[in-house]
Amino acid sequence: MLSSGPRFSVFTPSHNPRWLDECYRSLTQQSVKDWEWVVVLNGEADWSPPDSEGLVKVIRAGRNMGVGEAKRLACEWAGGEILVELDHDDILLPGALSRIGRAFDQNSSAVFAYSHWAQINGDGSPDLTEFAAESGWEYATWEYLGLPMKHALALESTPHNVSYIWYAPNHVRSFRRSAYMRVGGYDSSLHILDDQDLMARLYELGEFIRIDECLYLQRMHDGNTHRDREVNAQIQVGTVQMYDRYFERAALAWARRSGLDALEARRDNVATAGYRTLFDATEPSSHTWDLSHIPDGSVGVIRAQETLPLTADPASLMNELYRVLAPGGVLITITPSSEGRGGFQDPLARSAWNENSFWYYTEDVYRKRVPGLAARFQISRSVTTFPSEWHKIREVSYAFVNLIAIKSGVPRNGGPLLASQPES
Repeated sequence: MLSSGPRFSVFTPSHNPRWLDECYRSLTQQSVKDWEWVVVLNGEADWSPPDSEGLVKVIRAGRNMGVGEAKRLACEWAGGEILVELDHDDILLPGALSRIGRAFDQNSSAVFAYSHWAQINGDGSPDLTEFAAESGWEYATWEYLGLPMKHALALESTPHNVSYIWYAPNHVRSFRRSAYMRVGGYDSSLHILDDQDLMARLYELGEFIRIDECLYLQRMHDGNTHRDREVNAQIQVGTVQMYDRYFERAALAWARRSGLDALEARRDNVATAGYRTLFDATEPSSHTWDLSHIPDGSVGVIRAQETLPLTADPASLMNELYRVLAPGGVLITITPSSEGRGGFQDPLARSAWNENSFWYYTEDVYRKRVPGLAARFQISRSVTTFPSEWHKIREVSYAFVNLIAIKSGVPRNGGPLLASQPES
């Protein structure tokens, strides 16, 4: 493993060298020259670099490796201060490395930088398809080599957007080598979602920078991983599993960096790390919601475990939770569902909840039915399930619902925002 080198280490695992020459040309056209390119040839792939004056390091794996293992190997050979991922079929635009370097120079605490990106077809022509506008995607038009192009406007690095690879920072993806080492690097056991996993761990560590320029061309063709139906199905399932693993940690990291409080209300005496408790869990008589002493917009995360049913006035409670949350603040709820036996078994419960209860705070058509309702949330995740086999046997299901406070200044989050359902 190299211990020193140029400032930028661009790394590319490849099982198909078809476009590697184009990747190399995009590197030679960079406005800065302080780079190296680490190429890992996976399986039986074979390729030799052009006359590169020692700037290209080719590692021949000699066997089939998963993508996590291949990227980890590439980064082990990288000696640069900044690691830049370049997929084997994509292109860096000429000013990419310079702009990435400037972004890190201007943000000393940042660990990760990303940009807007455009799509091209297999032959290099513009791909003008768009992701769904109702999921938060917006586009800008521009020209590249005299051709009309569209590039997606990358979403902000909110806990929601980073925790879902569907909305996570896309290419160009770059990170400080020191930060990469601190979080343990790529997980070599992963064959999919390696980027989502690494980004989630980096987000816990430090700030992400969104570069407000298009720096990357992503090639769309029949060989793309996500176009394999079986693999795509695995990605859809795995993305949600990884979200469940990292979302709360991401929200707490965001709140900490933003100088915001993290509050928890739960019914037992086991405090969750990272939170300040709202209830004295040893005194059942104190199990009551009172947020009057909490300043407006001062809280980044609220965790409510089995405590929403303690209120007899759900709308007023949701208004108060909304009031104290900052723009983009997160409400994490874990509530016995009225669909199971647990929704009615607690003698202290004064209201019943299920997944549909949250529609009145997220969907326009339901919000307008509640007089005086100020709470306005976006659903990040909503599911009803059994937390354990014990709960399943006893038919005690829980609604796990994560909400984002929608206020002035909140960044765009991917997914439907206050989507109106038709009147019945």
